Amino acid sequence: MIHLGFVTQALLFLPGLGLVLSLLITGTRLVRTYRQGRRRRLAAPVRAVLLELLCAPEDEQSELLDRIAPADKRTWKALEPTVAAMLGKVSGRARTALVLLYERRGSPADAVARLRSRSAARRGRAAQVLGRLRHRPATESLCRLLDDRDREVRLTAARALAHIGDPVAVPHLLESLHGKRTVPPAVVTAALTSLGPDAVPRVAAGLGDPAPLVRAVAIEVLGVTGAITRTPDIVRALWEGPETEVRIRAARALGRLGMPDGLEPLLAGLRPGQPVTLRTVAAGALGNLGAVAATGPLKEVLGDADPHVAGAAAATVRRVTG
Repeated sequence: MIHLGFVTQALLFLPGLGLVLSLLITGTRLVRTYRQGRRRRLAAPVRAVLLELLCAPEDEQSELLDRIAPADKRTWKALEPTVAAMLGKVSGRARTALVLLYERRGSPADAVARLRSRSAARRGRAAQVLGRLRHRPATESLCRLLDDRDREVRLTAARALAHIGDPVAVPHLLESLHGKRTVPPAVVTAALTSLGPDAVPRVAAGLGDPAPLVRAVAIEVLGVTGAITRTPDIVRALWEGPETEVRIRAARALGRLGMPDGLEPLLAGLRPGQPVTLRTVAAGALGNLGAVAATGPLKEVLGDADPHVAGAAAATVRRVTG
């Protein structure tokens, strides 16, 4: 049984504990406000020059860079978050000027070094800056962060690699789809899609991966990027793939590519007995091919028991015949 005196002491202690916590929270806010104000004061003289730099013609940029780049470490630390934010928003001459500013400060090399920091926040921040700078020499280091112990760092690294656009990152991005530390498929797909046509051969290599998710994402990317030369590989995945999700992605990709080679496998995917989702996707994909030969099989499923299949078939018939 709990002693009554102990309960009384605990109840008397609680208000004091609440007061201490309140003081700690207030103190933390005051310190944060003070630091933010100090950063603003430190950066204020240089921030005006930075705004001039963003608007200056090319022949005036060098002089303005000479005024900003020599800033001491404390001033640059206060200014750099503003520079990083602007780097993600501007383009053209203004963006080039900001990249030159980072290079004069030696910041890309510093950011690469910070990728090995013990602090997840610093690793993520460094990855973000390198991505915005499109600093290609950092590709290999960023690829290693795809296996980082912190999930947000992994996501930031993947997005940074997308900005940099180096095809070398493809196998690392595909590999990050499975294992103990993964990157979500949507993030990997977006990153791979951003890498451009030079990445297509490496993405296509993912079609032979033993992991179904890797094959599915590779197929999705090939469809989105219009890799028509890979149509036979995607057809094979739809015909022979044992996993439904892989076959669904293949059907969707064939619709996006719009090649005649996709007609027969899509019609096969439409037939009764196939998974409902595959039949629905195949019906929609046939509309992108615009093949009149598909109207007969599509009309046969207009009265299908599944409303999704019937609806997709009806919409495709209207597109093809209308």
